[in-house]
Amino acid sequence: MDIKLKSAQANKLSFIASNVNAEFMNAFRRTAMFEVPAMAIEDVFISQNSSALYDEMIAHRLGLIPLTTDLKSYSLPEKCKCKGKGCARCQVKLTLKEKGPKTVYSSDLKSKDPAVKPVFDNIPIVLLLEGQELDLQALVVLGKGTEHTKWSPCLMHYQHYPNITITKTLKEPKIALEHCPKKVFELKGGKLQVKDLEACNLCLSCQDRTSGGVKIEPVEDKFIVFLESWGQLKPKTIVEQSAKILKDKFGEYSL
Repeated sequence: MDIKLKSAQANKLSFIASNVNAEFMNAFRRTAMFEVPAMAIEDVFISQNSSALYDEMIAHRLGLIPLTTDLKSYSLPEKCKCKGKGCARCQVKLTLKEKGPKTVYSSDLKSKDPAVKPVFDNIPIVLLLEGQELDLQALVVLGKGTEHTKWSPCLMHYQHYPNITITKTLKEPKIALEHCPKKVFELKGGKLQVKDLEACNLCLSCQDRTSGGVKIEPVEDKFIVFLESWGQLKPKTIVEQSAKILKDKFGEYSL
């Protein structure tokens, strides 16, 4: 697979993948979303909760808070030397102790390891009124999205790369221009031209409206890939880890 970077932001990445088929791209997508491990709260021990929310609701909210992940320092519990019993190599503890009146946010969670903390500080957990308290400890472990979505590090999707042909049968170029939702075309000297090919999402609106005056075809072995991280890992890290996991899996089937 050949990769060409299209754009990169803090938590978003898009690239063009060529010389690859749809089956592999789907495997890559599923690996990125469900096989790359990330940190999340698994167990919550609440010693005091006089808020309006049940303990279970507090624990559920905590579990869905994305946490920064250090893949070099931590192992999956089942692959740790402690064999899942719990140690500093496979889990980290967060604590929270607050009194009302105040809104408790993710920033109020205190971590034993600065490398593992909430990605966003302003995620609301619960509103505490006067006299209400919340005191808890939470254990954070590595996990995979195949077990629970709280361990999924990203959203990834892709589309075939478009091939656009403007035929000689095109009589009214303005129709294609007006009905393209992605502003792919432009008019120059009264002629329709492709302005931004990679913006095309293969909706075929221009092809249908012009009765074949514009033809849109997907390139079978070329894709535009979009990846958005929830913040636990950088997009580049997710792509690299996905490639490594797929390579190891393919190695299991090699003769």
